[in-house]
Amino acid sequence: MKSTFEIVMATAELFHRFSSELPCKYMQEVFGKDDEVLAEKCLQYPKNSPSALYYLIFNLTYDERKALAKYINKRNPKF
Repeated sequence: MKSTFEIVMATAELFHRFSSELPCKYMQEVFGKDDEVLAEKCLQYPKNSPSALYYLIFNLTYDERKALAKYINKRNPKF
């Protein structure tokens, strides 16, 4: 099981990726599907306030949240 720090670092890396790359390029990798609406949600995240992370997570479907958690859990943060 990962430590809280490792989970936070992997999450931070993913959300940095949202702000530095086009999400449509990695929707399949993160969520297991290509979804233009979801990619747009991810693209809008960095443009909004810090509370946008909370908004994004709670506006995902159950399956999208589950896929996101699975992706974050398997990431090995580089710190």
